[in-house]
Amino acid sequence: MKPKLIHFLDHFEEYALLLLFPLMVCIVFVATMARYFNLFPMFWGEEMARYIMVFMAYIGAGLAMKNGAHVGVSFVVDRIKNPVIRRMFDLVRLGIILFFCGTIIYYIVNIIYSPIFKIQTTPALFIPMWVPYAAVPLGMILISIRAIQGFWKAPRTPGAPDETLRH
Repeated sequence: MKPKLIHFLDHFEEYALLLLFPLMVCIVFVATMARYFNLFPMFWGEEMARYIMVFMAYIGAGLAMKNGAHVGVSFVVDRIKNPVIRRMFDLVRLGIILFFCGTIIYYIVNIIYSPIFKIQTTPALFIPMWVPYAAVPLGMILISIRAIQGFWKAPRTPGAPDETLRH
């Protein structure tokens, strides 16, 4: 049995989505009912739900990478029988994914550290604007980690089942 911390980190995306989705549904439901029955103004509900959805999208991208659910063009690689050449194609694919994620992280961190973001807040919640923008580097880090795990755990022989990260 895995230690609890390793188990938690290995299933981080599932736990985060399991928490965020019901939270978003409850916020939208309460805000809708409050508006419909004129109970109380919940002006921040829509903004909070939007930011939760953004975090869910980026965390979900990491989960999709973990489960191998991203769309990929593998008809060329699947025809390669030589395990060395196939592994080289997997390495190139990993390099492209890591380059893309690194580029996105580089530019979003520069945006977050810009002087305007240090003072700008969200309209309804009044939280710093870098908090919602932090979903982007979080998602890219999760995608990078899961891509590296997928490369590391990939089958080394042709014809082996591709159960890369599935448990």
